[in-house]
Amino acid sequence: MKRKSILFVGIALSLFTVWSVIAAGNAGTPTFKISTWNTEWLSCTQNGPTDEALQLDNVAAVIKLLNSDLVALQEVGTTSASPTLDLLVQKLGSEWEGRILPTSVDNCGQNQAIVYKKSKIQFVSASVITNGGTSYNWSSGRYPILYNINFLNGTNTMPVALINIHSKAMSDPTSYSRRKSSSASLKLLLDGNLYNTQNIILLGDFNDYLIGTQCSTCTDVDSPYKNFMDDPVNYKGLTSALYDPKYSSKVIDNIVISNELFDNYNPTSVIREEAVTQQIPNYTNTTSDHTPISTTFTFEGSVPNSCTNVSVLETFTESLGEFTAYNVSGNQLWASNSLYGAVISGYTAGANNVNEDWLISPAYDLSGMGSATVNFNHAINYSTIESERLQNHSLWVSTIYSSGNLPSSAGWTKLTIPTMPAGNSWTFTASGDINIPQQFLAANVRFAFKYLSSATTASTWEVKNYTLNGVCKTTDVKSPVQKNKARVWASNGAIYIESASESPVTVYTTSGQQIACLPKTTSTVLHISKKGLYLVKVAENVFKVSNY
Repeated sequence: MKRKSILFVGIALSLFTVWSVIAAGNAGTPTFKISTWNTEWLSCTQNGPTDEALQLDNVAAVIKLLNSDLVALQEVGTTSASPTLDLLVQKLGSEWEGRILPTSVDNCGQNQAIVYKKSKIQFVSASVITNGGTSYNWSSGRYPILYNINFLNGTNTMPVALINIHSKAMSDPTSYSRRKSSSASLKLLLDGNLYNTQNIILLGDFNDYLIGTQCSTCTDVDSPYKNFMDDPVNYKGLTSALYDPKYSSKVIDNIVISNELFDNYNPTSVIREEAVTQQIPNYTNTTSDHTPISTTFTFEGSVPNSCTNVSVLETFTESLGEFTAYNVSGNQLWASNSLYGAVISGYTAGANNVNEDWLISPAYDLSGMGSATVNFNHAINYSTIESERLQNHSLWVSTIYSSGNLPSSAGWTKLTIPTMPAGNSWTFTASGDINIPQQFLAANVRFAFKYLSSATTASTWEVKNYTLNGVCKTTDVKSPVQKNKARVWASNGAIYIESASESPVTVYTTSGQQIACLPKTTSTVLHISKKGLYLVKVAENVFKVSNY
């Protein structure tokens, strides 16, 4: 549906969302209010407001006063002994839930989280986006957090990919450069196949303006997020015009949406919530140095197909999660380590030992996926011979394995790991994306890490930040019925067109090449053998569909 800028001379493009939309303000239209707020070192005794108990009470009070359906939070500390988000949700009440996926398990950790009303928002999954820029550029590891959620309207749901960011702070040129680099990497990721049909809400503490920059000493006066603002076909910066009187500047807490949500966004709804913060005594000193920013969306409709993109993250640092360690031979086992993830070694008590150990994932349903990838970070030491390294550290996939059985009881197929560590250090290496073959895009798919050692060779293998991402095969793009009464979608190598009235149909590639031109029709099927994105013009309306 989006995120490749396209120009056709003489054709006025109108990109529609996958939802039937009723204009804001119509009676009975479901409305969803979303806010973003940096809570300033929440739970940290070294920084921010000094009275931590009062700050937590005030944060809960602000969230209730906002009356939002979801609030994206930044600078939330957390430890197992003092789980800040759990305490906050307790204060909010039983209608609320919260989720946090910390990149820093510390009460002074600057983590991103969400709290939301259970009646309006359904949590699906969360993952750390580590492939949208380097750790350095994301403030030394403060990566964006993806929260896959659903807006709820009775039995109808609207899937949203909410990306909560907290960019590098400070106004010096180096910090500016890091923000600009992370923005470029993130947009490149969002423009790609994994995200380019999703309903994206990108929000958080951008630490800079959407137009211009807070860096007064920079020779580059453009915003680090100019790349998003220069792509108005695919993205809209909702907060670009907001002004912060306290700092006599534009705001640095921002919200950007993808074009799937253009028609769902209520254009007069963006607001700095000063009326709320003014109700908290001595707000700046007791609560936060940021003001929440909110906007609203409306939608009416149901899910166009049963497929939901898959996004899984397992760090292995707290436990092995839903993975199962299966010991075929030897006494050594896969185990979780808080620093190194899932760890296995056949070396113990000064001796190498014979081992075969599997670490097997839960079953995933990838039957609706057009593509799926697995990636992870891993380190291997004491295995410098390449042939042994490839043999003893491998990844496998199966659709017929049953939980608890001996791995050899089911057929497994070995997958190629694109990047292997050198085998002589503890340095973690990114595996690279491992594309899952089409025959394994099915139900009951499991992945397994297999480790081997012998009496002469016993390495140590460490694995962490395992991710699985699957993208739905079928894209069903429905226009607002009030606007054109046409329906276009792609499935299994064909583009389907239905129109309430006879209309001419023209199909283009994203490079502008015309590949089909039909006279007036109300219903037709075009078989397209080549996978890719296509634009379908029905009368004067244009739809972008994904034929994967």
